Amino acid sequence: MNEDHDRLARVLWEQARGQGLVHLYTGNGKGKTTAALGLALRALGRDRKVAVVQFLKRTSVKTGEMVFAEKMGGPLTIRQFGASRFATREEKLAVEENGQTVARGWEVARGLVTRGEHDLVVLDEITHVVKNGQIPLEDLIGLVKGKTPSVELVLTGRHAPPELLEVCDYVTEMKEIKHPYHNGVRAREGTEF
Repeated sequence: MNEDHDRLARVLWEQARGQGLVHLYTGNGKGKTTAALGLALRALGRDRKVAVVQFLKRTSVKTGEMVFAEKMGGPLTIRQFGASRFATREEKLAVEENGQTVARGWEVARGLVTRGEHDLVVLDEITHVVKNGQIPLEDLIGLVKGKTPSVELVLTGRHAPPELLEVCDYVTEMKEIKHPYHNGVRAREGTEF
C-alpha cells in the first residue's frame, strides 16, 4: 500500500514538474528563513533535491541548518556567501579571502535556478543584497522570470520591493508583533541560528 502511494505521489509530481512556482517570505518578523527551511524539509521528505544559498549569514559559528546539512549529506546542499552583519572584522576578511563573496553567491544561485538540477532552490536573504545594491533588482527579477520551469524557487528577506512581489506566485509577510530581543534575550542556538 505504501509503495503504491509513493509511486502515485511520484507520478503526480512528475506531471506537475513543469509548474515550479516562486515563493517570497518577507517582512520584519522572525520566520522567513524558518519557513523556507520548513518547505525544504517537506521537499526532502518527498525525495526532492534541495539547494539553499544563504546570503549575509556567514560567520565562524555555523547555523543549525548548516550543521544538519553536513550531517545529512546528499539531497540537501547549503552554501553561504557574504559575511553576516554580526561577523567580526576577521570573519569578514576571511569571506573575501576565501571567495565566499555575495558576487560569487549570486553566480552560484543563478546556476542553481537555471540548470534545473534541484527541485527546490532557496535564496535566503536575497532581498537584503538587492537593498544593499550588491545585486540589481532587475537581475533578480530576470532570474525569477527566466528560471527553469521545474524549479520551485523560494526567496527570503526584509524590504522586498513591490516589483519583486509582482513576479512571485506566493507572497507571505512576516510581521513582528512581539520579540524577546526587545527584552534583552539574545539569539539562541537552535532557535535563531
